[in-house]
Amino acid sequence: MPDYHDDLRLAHVLADAADAATMDRFKALDLKVETKPDMTPVSEADKAAEELIRGHLHRARPRDAILGEEYGVEGSGPRRWVIDPIDGT
Repeated sequence: MPDYHDDLRLAHVLADAADAATMDRFKALDLKVETKPDMTPVSEADKAAEELIRGHLHRARPRDAILGEEYGVEGSGPRRWVIDPIDGT
């Protein structure tokens, strides 16, 4: 059976990094929010969080695939990380 301890540790690092990058935008009055083609909102914090997480994953797990809400699929490795930004829009 696979040991996912390292994956869980990395997921916690990614969550902490996204938290640090987005918490100052939480309830900000000047938060920029756009409407995507499917009519759902996306904020600058959503995009920043996904970009940050993708950057960390590229360095830590260059062979893994990434599926993100804002930037789609990247890579084709057998392991896929799914990113759905966390700022609540």
